[in-house]
Amino acid sequence: MHIRGISHLKFHSQLSLKQVEDRLIITADFPYEVLRELGMKEPFLYVTLYARGGTRIKIIDEDNAALYVPTKKEFEQKTYNEIIHFAKRHSRQFSP
Repeated sequence: MHIRGISHLKFHSQLSLKQVEDRLIITADFPYEVLRELGMKEPFLYVTLYARGGTRIKIIDEDNAALYVPTKKEFEQKTYNEIIHFAKRHSRQFSP
């Protein structure tokens, strides 16, 4: 699967562990194809930004508590970058 077309990102919540990581909950509009492939109805993004430079994106379905942890390669590069840049703009440790 190739994840792309995620749009209308909205920041909802953050947990910040000083000098370790920031965790953010972000809602977004997912394309129908992605929802069907993942078997999800109400997904949101759970983004972890590590102070030492790593990132992790999880997709969690609020409807049935399903969890999907895609690799970076499963995202279209543009979509992945948009999600990470959006998360960094709303992060305590990484915002400019």
